[in-house]
Amino acid sequence: MDSKSDILEKRGIQSIEVGYALLEALQQARRKLPLKLLAEAAGMPSSKAHLYLVSFMRLGLIVQDKVTGHYGLGPTAIRLGAAAIEQFNVVEVASEYLESLQANFEQTYSIAIWGNRGPTIIYKLDGRHRSPFAIKVGFVLPVLTSATGMVFFSYLPEAYWADLVAEEEALTPGALDEARSRAVEVRRHRLAMTEGKFQSGFFGISSPIFGMDANIQASITALGISAFENPASNTALKSAMRETAKKISLELGCPASLFSDDDL
Repeated sequence: MDSKSDILEKRGIQSIEVGYALLEALQQARRKLPLKLLAEAAGMPSSKAHLYLVSFMRLGLIVQDKVTGHYGLGPTAIRLGAAAIEQFNVVEVASEYLESLQANFEQTYSIAIWGNRGPTIIYKLDGRHRSPFAIKVGFVLPVLTSATGMVFFSYLPEAYWADLVAEEEALTPGALDEARSRAVEVRRHRLAMTEGKFQSGFFGISSPIFGMDANIQASITALGISAFENPASNTALKSAMRETAKKISLELGCPASLFSDDDL
């Protein structure tokens, strides 16, 4: 039987969870809401919501517009969000997932971001099979002939990659048209794969990581040796890469609605 202190603790935790629904509703709405709509979004009566709102306003988590009476997120919520962003590091989050992924699929894995010269490796986890072809942290990958590059090409606005791609197209005419066609499938499956395009004998499978604004922030890539396996038929690895990138994205604050098609 629970003690009195246990009961009080459980009630306190439940109360926080109930009240948080109001904060989450405002975050998802991305605008100030009147009491009735806010309460409905949080799944509670207006009278109950008002009690929570009074406390949240005292803490600065919520503010009320003096003209419209609508409620929005306050300065304390903004400071908490900014602090969370400062403390959140994509490598710190993603590297733990890649270590778990490597326990089941013994590939080499990397994390890349878009730098001023294109897709740039910022983290690498070596696999069991060593090779002469070594990608190091700081290495800049081509856009059109690497799986990592294709992910960024498929999701970034053209202004980001236009100049870099023009240089690559000059060296390999027709590569841009091919990439545009492939980008449709990359966006559909959230997965890019190349084999022998960037380096003969190697394959890459890459998936995008999205941030809280639903835009691409980084990518994770599995690099393997083609002689050891057929990447095209390795559906388990491709599925695991997609799911891992999704989990990282959600932990980084990406809206779950971005992945709604996964259940279809």
